[in-house]
Amino acid sequence: MMNKKILAMGILAAVATTANAQENKAERDAAAAALQTKTVADTTGKLWVTGGTVQLNMSQVSLTNWSAGGFSSVSGIAQFNAFANRKKGRFAWDNSVALAYGLLAQDGQDAMKTDDRIELNTKFGYELKKSWYLAALGQFKTQFTEGKDAATGAKISDFMAPGTLILGLGLDYKPNEHFSAFISPATAKLTFVSDQPLADAGAFGVDPATYDAMGMKLTNGSNTFFEFGGYVKMMYTHDLATNINFLTRADFFSNYLKDPQNVDVNWETLFTFKVNDWFAATLSTLLIYDDNTQIMKPWEGTEQQYIGKGTQFKESIGLGIMLKL
Repeated sequence: MMNKKILAMGILAAVATTANAQENKAERDAAAAALQTKTVADTTGKLWVTGGTVQLNMSQVSLTNWSAGGFSSVSGIAQFNAFANRKKGRFAWDNSVALAYGLLAQDGQDAMKTDDRIELNTKFGYELKKSWYLAALGQFKTQFTEGKDAATGAKISDFMAPGTLILGLGLDYKPNEHFSAFISPATAKLTFVSDQPLADAGAFGVDPATYDAMGMKLTNGSNTFFEFGGYVKMMYTHDLATNINFLTRADFFSNYLKDPQNVDVNWETLFTFKVNDWFAATLSTLLIYDDNTQIMKPWEGTEQQYIGKGTQFKESIGLGIMLKL
């Protein structure tokens, strides 16, 4: 009888020890899992998603005793695009930079620009519900060097002439990695014209200089021009095939303070055809309409020109080196 009691007590002790060991193991596993989850969450919260491309396109033509005529020429365009994005909890912060500069040189002629761009973008948002963010956007645009009219050689633009700063508050819709749309009913747009002769001429919408009857300048032209209105910015990208990517971006701005029906448009498209990891061909277009930009336009049926508003369009095909960052 005593032996049975001792055996029963031994079995109960073994069961209790095993249960306690299993309970301790479960607690240790849960603690380890919680620590691992916290570590992953903290790491993810600190992670910046970055990337970009560097591209160099070149073309060259050499003519020697060429009976058909023509000019020897060399041209090149360098482009740099990069982004740095961060998301932690409900907060998202997207940043990007786009730089480009291109030149064309022909025999007996000064080099001419074919591209000139500085663009910085930042957008900070708080997620209200899935795919919808309350966001603030900032955008800055200008160019590196002075621009000249191809026909007359007259200076028509320069660094910070114009320079454009856009600040907007609105809703940002990002349903997936391919599409985004920022909609702002309250956006400030400030245009800078730091070159005084261009400012005196009233370029890019600023108030021009005033002169007396003898042509003496009384006041300088304004160096800034303020607008307030609605702004929409959209982006879509998609891989059409394994080595073919399509990207399009479009900006629309309506100035509430003057002629809101005349909407400013900046719409660009880009097809990238990758040959391998470092060589690619590109096809791009850029359409611009700015209600405050005056351009030289020909009178139909004559050789005369006049200054007026108009749609600008550029198309380019490039083949060259493309490196991913």
